Amino acid sequence: MRAFIGIDIGEKAIEQIVRFQETLKNYTVKGRWTYKDNFHITLKFLGEIEVEVISKIEEAVKVAVKGISPFYIRLSEVGFFKGDKEMRVLWIGTEESEFLNKLHHNIDKELYKIGFAKDERKFTSHITIARDIRLKIGIEEINNLFAKEEKNDILVDEIFLYESAVYGNIRKYIPLFGVPLK
Repeated sequence: MRAFIGIDIGEKAIEQIVRFQETLKNYTVKGRWTYKDNFHITLKFLGEIEVEVISKIEEAVKVAVKGISPFYIRLSEVGFFKGDKEMRVLWIGTEESEFLNKLHHNIDKELYKIGFAKDERKFTSHITIARDIRLKIGIEEINNLFAKEEKNDILVDEIFLYESAVYGNIRKYIPLFGVPLK
């Protein structure tokens, strides 16, 4: 199964992002919009894993979160990862967070101990809102639109292992376990 470690962003942030997606659709030539049930922040992509390793992943995550209490993050700005002709991924980032960076670092370190590769790229906390998108306006104008949006705090109080599965042409992220922050 394909899996990743991530954070659920809560209903208020989901509602805000859905409203922003609706605004952006007026400025879009084409693209694939992320379904609201799939909004999350990925802490570590694991790729294909076997069911037998899930308990080891859970133990590693429990070690990684020790000493990290629940904390808040806030959405910041819109960014993108480049593709050939379009923006491959359009995302909303979060403000810099010492706690979020520590959480990512600890998870990366603990999962490395059980055989997962360390992340090569710098961690960019984000929520994917669209893929393969072509817009009528530039990223600066998109950020001007986003600056007008209300931004609620997002409570980070649990970390999940998600399975990424496709059911009838629809990708769904299914939580397999959660580890609370204390």
